[in-house]
Amino acid sequence: MRALLSLAFCLLLAASASAQSFPSRPLRMIVPAPPAGITDLSARLVGEGLRAKFGQPVVVENKSGANGLIGLRELLKAEPDGYTLMAGTMGNFVLGYAMEANPPFDALRDLLPIAGTAEYATAMIVNTKTPVNSVKEFIDYAKARPGKLTFGSTGTPALDYLAVQLFMKETGTKLVHVPYRGGPAALNDLMGGSIDLLIEVFPVVMEQIKTGMVKGLAVSSPYRLPSIPHVPTFKEAGVSGVELTGWLGVYGHPQMPEDTRAMLGAAIAEIVKQEDVWEKFRAIGFEPTGLGVHDFSQFHAAEVKRWVAFMTEAGLRK
Repeated sequence: MRALLSLAFCLLLAASASAQSFPSRPLRMIVPAPPAGITDLSARLVGEGLRAKFGQPVVVENKSGANGLIGLRELLKAEPDGYTLMAGTMGNFVLGYAMEANPPFDALRDLLPIAGTAEYATAMIVNTKTPVNSVKEFIDYAKARPGKLTFGSTGTPALDYLAVQLFMKETGTKLVHVPYRGGPAALNDLMGGSIDLLIEVFPVVMEQIKTGMVKGLAVSSPYRLPSIPHVPTFKEAGVSGVELTGWLGVYGHPQMPEDTRAMLGAAIAEIVKQEDVWEKFRAIGFEPTGLGVHDFSQFHAAEVKRWVAFMTEAGLRK
């Protein structure tokens, strides 16, 4: 009996020592998206904060493709010791999952939520030459041209696509979809007059709205955005069903030790809430959140449930 108690005590001491020494080597942050996109930028802000806090480098690795699945597979191949993390978005690991009746991963079992970092709205924009200056005017303009106006998006399991679907459903308009490999490509075509509408994630179009290169008609958040306070919300513009906010967070291997997860979650939430980091997030179009393990885990599970139900009801789960 004494031997068993002694062994248990030694194991507890070893676990405690391990937790106290973590991290003792560089961390790895997988980004399941290309460089310079919203996921990549947010991951690098968090990585820099972790480096400053723990005194260990954070190596950011872009593993893009298959709407985040390549990055997720890379995470699941890694040792579950907390040294490999992954940045994730609502689009990658909730919307994509919710749209598939037989998804290639389990959004609750294969992802371990660690911390929520930021949220972001979408913004409805049109070319400066389009003869509309409000959401109402665009609705009238589109209804006079049913099936003739076009909208761009980065694909069906993406926030920009879903936002336009909600807009068409609420307003009775009919627009033609033009898919793009990325938001910047769609934005370039909108400014060049090749497509008529984008309801794109705000970080992609923020500067163009602020500088007047495009017309900003509405934002999908429940509040006006501080960087473009003159642009109304969809609800204020008379379309109440397009309230939609994307989000970002950090995930770990599902078998990660709980004490390591708790330490990382608290550290990331604290980093995001630092004034200088907060301002950096806002400068690229995000609203920081800084959710720890408990809050982000509950939020992630609720979002999965919400969007699976929505896609099923809307007939978009195939």
